[in-house]
Amino acid sequence: MPQSKGLHASPHDAEQAFYDALEHANLEALMELWSEDDEIVCIHPGGPRLVGHAAVRAGWKAMFANGPVHARRTQVQVTQGPSTAVHSLVEQVIVAHQGQTSVVNVFATNVYFKGPQGWRLVLHHASLTPAEQGIAVAGPHVRTLH
Repeated sequence: MPQSKGLHASPHDAEQAFYDALEHANLEALMELWSEDDEIVCIHPGGPRLVGHAAVRAGWKAMFANGPVHARRTQVQVTQGPSTAVHSLVEQVIVAHQGQTSVVNVFATNVYFKGPQGWRLVLHHASLTPAEQGIAVAGPHVRTLH
């Protein structure tokens, strides 16, 4: 049975639609994935915390002004309950600059809530990995209180 526009039966389906919208720079499809809640949040690498539909839309519109976002998902870890899912992953983003392309690694967290309209995005937070920021990465045995 085909799903109605914007209705996603699982957080995996919603996430696939999210990355498809990025790949095609489709702002309308992207915004349909967000919860109707006024408190949605989006943080782009190095950017401000965008809260609410107008701010989130403006942030993605500015990003898409540079063209589609080509991101390959890797190292996906999922924590899911009956109405909440948290996806933590590494995005390998292809970046073109002065005729050259490179891959930039970005840590991303996507949080989905299940409501009457299916699974919807409530948070997308992306930041450059420490290696991309030129920060030495500590070994696996270092403990940090956060």
